Amino acid sequence: MKNKALPVAFAVIAAALVCTATVLTLKLTGNKPSINPDSGTSLSQTTEKNHPAYSETRFTELADVTENDANELSTEQTENKTTTEPKTTDTQTTTKSETTTVTQTVTQIATTVVNTAFKDVFTLPKAPQYIPPDTDLNFEKINLASYKYNPDGNFYYTDDKECWQKNFGFNEVYDNFAPLTMMYYDTVRTTFEYGGKEWLVQIWKGQYGMAFVGGEVGIYTRNLGSIGSHFVCADKEDWLNMEMAFMWDEYETGEYRAVFNRNYEKYWWATGFVVGFPNGSLRKTLTEFRLVTHITFKDTEMANAFCKAFENNGFTKVSKLNNNSPDTFVQVGPDVAFVWQNINHK
Repeated sequence: MKNKALPVAFAVIAAALVCTATVLTLKLTGNKPSINPDSGTSLSQTTEKNHPAYSETRFTELADVTENDANELSTEQTENKTTTEPKTTDTQTTTKSETTTVTQTVTQIATTVVNTAFKDVFTLPKAPQYIPPDTDLNFEKINLASYKYNPDGNFYYTDDKECWQKNFGFNEVYDNFAPLTMMYYDTVRTTFEYGGKEWLVQIWKGQYGMAFVGGEVGIYTRNLGSIGSHFVCADKEDWLNMEMAFMWDEYETGEYRAVFNRNYEKYWWATGFVVGFPNGSLRKTLTEFRLVTHITFKDTEMANAFCKAFENNGFTKVSKLNNNSPDTFVQVGPDVAFVWQNINHK
């Protein structure tokens, strides 16, 4: 019996290995997961360039990725039983392709964990729903100096993707001369190095002209070793997914409320402005304004470089963000969110 048991054991083990190899092959040659990270992402990374939005619906979908992935694998096994696998004459190319797909799958799962964890420590404050009045105006065609009106949120914003300001970059001189144009604002400049470039993430909030209050977040780059303070506006490949909420203690009661939101998408310059000054004063106290912002950097390395510089600017890192705790920030992987109110570089 021992002599017979040994071959049987080897046969069972061999069959298990064959099944495992078949499952992996079917998985690697099947349809890609619903989240599609950039190919070539390192196994040690926990993100992708196009980080998914974190809305409640999207997070529910992400939380089910692992279970859906398993169900998808089972479905693919059934569907591929009758499919003849394509022949390849280049073993190295096939191996490289399979390795890339494995990397994508692992990165997908890691990204899911990061997204779920970030949702647990940050919630963007939402402005009350605005119901626009009936009008015959076509807001899509209204464009004044690249500034547009959002009738759904009742705020003005800059069309950053096509605006004329993109040709002029930014530097500290612009900030210094802003009061001459009746713009009074606080600003914070955060500079750091990443990917062979020097980066500037600058934020603003305050009074703009004689009618508006609002906030901005801008992304700028320049070559390492550049002299002076001038940066160019980020090229399209360097735009980052961002969202923000502008909060205002409008009635000076100590209660800040979200006035408008900019949705989570790729920007180099996210802006928003509303008609202000309920008390008739020309210049408001800038600490009446609060900016809550979420930025998804290209990867965790980039986010780490930003956060280190951000702490040097006086912001405090916390484990969970409270939108009523000024000048604090939270980080999970490539995602960083902060509440800004008092720090000023002017």
